[in-house]
Amino acid sequence: MTALKAEQQNDGARPPRTVEVIVNTKPVEVPEREVTGLEIKQAAIAQGVDIQLTFQLSVHHGGKYHVIGDTDTVRVHRHEDFLCVDKDDNS
Repeated sequence: MTALKAEQQNDGARPPRTVEVIVNTKPVEVPEREVTGLEIKQAAIAQGVDIQLTFQLSVHHGGKYHVIGDTDTVRVHRHEDFLCVDKDDNS
């Protein structure tokens, strides 16, 4: 038995669960299934996605993108597609 397994059995805690989503075509691991828009952006920035916290986050659902606010909580799914762009981007 490894030290890690023994520690997990002793404290009863499960290892942290992550979910891989896609932000601006880049894979991003988020720490939980339910996260806020801000947490998704923070995770993306920490993992090298070229965005800023002030950018607008949207999720691709039903053939359209739906805006997610910083305080909105969303339940994420593996490989779910997010777009994060500057609010002033008119392209």
